[in-house]
Amino acid sequence: MRGAKAGISMSLQIPEPEGGATNPQAPAPDVQAFPSRPVARQPGPPLPMATLVIILLCVVVFILQTLAGGSKNPDILLNFGASFEPYFQQGQYWRLVMPMFLHIGWWHLLVNMYALYYLGPLLEEMYGYGRFAFIYVAAGMSGSLLSTLHSHSVAAGASGAIFGVAGAILVAGYLHHEALPYRLARIFRRGRLGLTLLVFVVVQLAFGYLSTNIDNWGHLGGLAGGALLAVLMPPPKGAGADGWLTGGPAPSMPGGPPALSEAVPSQAIVWAPVIVVALAMTAAARHYRVARQVSDLLGEGLRLEAQKQPDQALQRFQKAEQLDPGNEATHEGLALLHLQAHRLPEAINEFNQALRIDPDSIEAQAGLAAAYQESGDLAQAQRIFERLASRNPKSVEVQEQLADLLAGQKLYQQAIDHYQQALRLSPNLALAHNNLAWLYATAEDPKFRNAEAALDHARRAVALTAWRQPDFIDTLAEALYANGSYDEAVKTEARALQLAPDNRELQGHMERYLKATRRPPGIED
Repeated sequence: MRGAKAGISMSLQIPEPEGGATNPQAPAPDVQAFPSRPVARQPGPPLPMATLVIILLCVVVFILQTLAGGSKNPDILLNFGASFEPYFQQGQYWRLVMPMFLHIGWWHLLVNMYALYYLGPLLEEMYGYGRFAFIYVAAGMSGSLLSTLHSHSVAAGASGAIFGVAGAILVAGYLHHEALPYRLARIFRRGRLGLTLLVFVVVQLAFGYLSTNIDNWGHLGGLAGGALLAVLMPPPKGAGADGWLTGGPAPSMPGGPPALSEAVPSQAIVWAPVIVVALAMTAAARHYRVARQVSDLLGEGLRLEAQKQPDQALQRFQKAEQLDPGNEATHEGLALLHLQAHRLPEAINEFNQALRIDPDSIEAQAGLAAAYQESGDLAQAQRIFERLASRNPKSVEVQEQLADLLAGQKLYQQAIDHYQQALRLSPNLALAHNNLAWLYATAEDPKFRNAEAALDHARRAVALTAWRQPDFIDTLAEALYANGSYDEAVKTEARALQLAPDNRELQGHMERYLKATRRPPGIED
């Protein structure tokens, strides 16, 4: 007779009597009956090791960003390897890899890691950890590449790679349905997983399109990269009846999938993404060390410049340029030193080098315009200013920063115009009120001084900051001084010194105001 026990086929031969006749009354052989069907213990899914390692890397890198100076600091992001088209054009191709491990703020990290925690194990279950890691890193690189080519901003985040994971899951689920583990194939047949992922992708792309702070090019590049890889690389056929990548034979279960006997697919491909990421992180670490040295030299140069030691400052900037000739900040620092020393050809050359590295640098464009203006080429200076303003007409930060630069270069009328534009865009921008008040009160060219306007803007700035900013209170004191209200200037400066008693600049201003009242220092009201 034939019997199936626990999914295993067995054949028992019953001996026949002599003559070939079958004796139905003959006792059966002494064979122990099989027990009833055992309940097969269904193993859970293996730990998604690649997903967990990627999450751990992102968290560790985020902690390092925070310790280095803050994950939202643009300089820190660039030093750690955020994507940026000018640096990529210089040959820093490792910036295609690093952005998928960088994040801008803890909320950015939390949202991306939450999405990866839920999507990563699905793709890793389909492909195994090696192919999953390959798809993840490759999709992240394709997202960084598209972002670099089409965006002029500093960009970072794992979302491009996560979109690649979503795209690969969708393609594998519908295009390679027969190769999926049984559990996932059943979910895709019911349509729930595919529809959920599709809605997720569409909503996130729409949200990115409507937001100015989201790099949708990175999302699109990652989505396309992950989907294309899934088209070219179907999941390996190594899933047993339990639905996970297993090795060895698997029993057939009634109502379940057919048994598969493929060996565990090789995961050797994991070495490709591991090597790529290791090389990128090594390059980023090397770049970070150099960037810190350059930053220290630039800081020393600025301090020496403020202390009226231009020759020593020039040496620091030149050494920084030798260490990192592709850093636009070194060229901008040298250019400003040359501009202050009236070495105009050298200044123009350095500003142009900075703009070749970063064509969107506001500092370099404003400085170049100032150099042309000082050299007498007013038409060229005007063209640069008009182009700079037209590219950033509605950015409050750009208008305010541009105004500060122009004021520092004594281009007062242009500075006033941009302060006023910033205040039209944001009437309660305390910083713009304060800096415009300082310009009106202290401009070296008397025709740009306006004591009454200085007092009005300074009072607005102090009120908006609730008398908590000593430098803003100092500006109000300077505006009162410009209006001849010396006693009020002394009282106001005293409030600033209460907040910053060791500030030498404020102490110097107080001495000047006291002298104007014809009272020796130390007399208090």
